[in-house]
Amino acid sequence: MRPKLIALMLCALPLFPSRADMSPGGGGTVAAVVPSIDLAQITRGRGVYQRFCVSCHGERGDGRGISAEWLNPKPRDFTRGIFKFRSTPSNSLPTTEDLLRTLRRGLHHTNMPSWEVIGERNLKAVVEYIKTFSPRWNTEAPGTPIPIPPATPDGDAARARGKELYATLGCFNCHGTSGHGDGPAAAELKDDWGERIAPFDFTNGARLKNGDLPEDIYRTFMTGLTGSPMPSYADALKPEDGWALVHYLRALQRGETK
Repeated sequence: MRPKLIALMLCALPLFPSRADMSPGGGGTVAAVVPSIDLAQITRGRGVYQRFCVSCHGERGDGRGISAEWLNPKPRDFTRGIFKFRSTPSNSLPTTEDLLRTLRRGLHHTNMPSWEVIGERNLKAVVEYIKTFSPRWNTEAPGTPIPIPPATPDGDAARARGKELYATLGCFNCHGTSGHGDGPAAAELKDDWGERIAPFDFTNGARLKNGDLPEDIYRTFMTGLTGSPMPSYADALKPEDGWALVHYLRALQRGETK
């Protein structure tokens, strides 16, 4: 087995509470055991990564593969443990299922395709290998997914409320007053890697990058897109208001707004 792979596997071993933390009356609490990376998957995952992912994401998972310089947006850098598309709170690690969802679906308007064709076994293995690129996976567990409640009814009242929230929350600063992605802050936006990032234009009928289902849009409001200027609104939106905003934006997409 290659030394590099052995090192990765050792880094992935779970962390356990210190003796001081576990001692009775020591003033400490029992530390949570962070779930380990699934070591049994790493060898297969590395092979999958080398075959399908390395040309964009690079040998070190830093987004600097040989194809990266020609791609826009740039391939994800896995070494910082920053993931935009999650079901978990802002700045937390995604769940395994979150990563699998991205691999199965791909990301619209990028060079990241759906990899569902390589099969579930390979997808699960490469997810585990991707986790070895960032030390965050050794010290943190994924966040707890933010629940998505059943959708409220769509209609004029819901859309009107959504339009009001769009203004109150300042969505127009990036996405523009009419949702064209031309807000006053749009030209200056960059992601955490220093790359120029364009706000989404809701009016041109294009598919959203991480999915067009109502639940996908709701999830984005509540989790934010960590690594981008898009914040989480989990503390600002009640569930019914989140759905009102979803209904308004979907109406913008379909050209049905007044």
